Amino acid sequence: MKSTFLLPFLCLLILGGPALAQSGLENKFKDLQRENAAGSLAVMGLAGIPDDSASAISLQSNTRNRDYDFKSAQLGGGFRLSEGVPIYLEGYIGYARYDPVLSFSGSGQTAVLPLKWTSAAATGGIGYQFDLNDHWTLTPMAHISIGRTQSDASVVTQAVANRLGLDRDFVQSGGLWAGGAGGSFTLAYDRPLENDREFEMSFRYTHIEYWPIGDDKDLLVQSTAANAVLWTRYRFPTGTRMFGRPVRWVGDLSFSYLIGDQSLVLGTDWLARVGGGIEVDLSDTWVPWVTTTRIMVRYYGSDTVNGFTAGIGISF
Repeated sequence: MKSTFLLPFLCLLILGGPALAQSGLENKFKDLQRENAAGSLAVMGLAGIPDDSASAISLQSNTRNRDYDFKSAQLGGGFRLSEGVPIYLEGYIGYARYDPVLSFSGSGQTAVLPLKWTSAAATGGIGYQFDLNDHWTLTPMAHISIGRTQSDASVVTQAVANRLGLDRDFVQSGGLWAGGAGGSFTLAYDRPLENDREFEMSFRYTHIEYWPIGDDKDLLVQSTAANAVLWTRYRFPTGTRMFGRPVRWVGDLSFSYLIGDQSLVLGTDWLARVGGGIEVDLSDTWVPWVTTTRIMVRYYGSDTVNGFTAGIGISF
């Protein structure tokens, strides 16, 4: 896995002490803060960008012998107001934790420097769903997002700042508030088949720009959260019934192309996902509003990471 957000300058300061003029240190330290802030915003993008199959994810690097490098969880969904009112609304709350461990050498010793970025974000969207025909829909949407990102690396950089007599608000607070705005469009296909089978397919492109807000707006950084996702799902009966309705197997497959800064965090610009589970029809039960509930387990993989995800989907 790659990590592009730590300057070698930080390691040099910790192991060897300052060797540059004070003005040079100020400039280098500003660059370090921007790099750290940019990395934190990239992790926020992973928490804030909507995922139609919202779930909990753990990804492990294929290139390091260590525990999970990245964890995230997201809760949310979308719905159309009614058949006659094609306004589409969606909302998501997400959490992401990126935990690379970097090794470096100096003064005849090898040290390990942990960098941990934790982000939480809430994203909402509103759009208009066009019914192209009986099976195809097109949904353009506008999105706004707000979140908080926290960097454990601030503990290390604070020690460096104190040693050099430097003072930076971002280092002291250890994190920043950020806002985001952008949009998406989804082209979806849904076709019921014979014998209670169903096939779905969609292509979604999402683009959200994040930047510091409030007291942190002086940090001149920005991060792009963008991806393109091709997704398919197939449902077919298990042969059993529950609550008087058929229980169905569910299988899905997707491919995500990471266009934004998330690729720098995960060390890859694509992710493939395959999953399976069961779906229970609750439309004839006492549960209000809920029509179906799905329990899914999925495997993620790419050239540099792999992992598993579990999730529960509810349709209204």
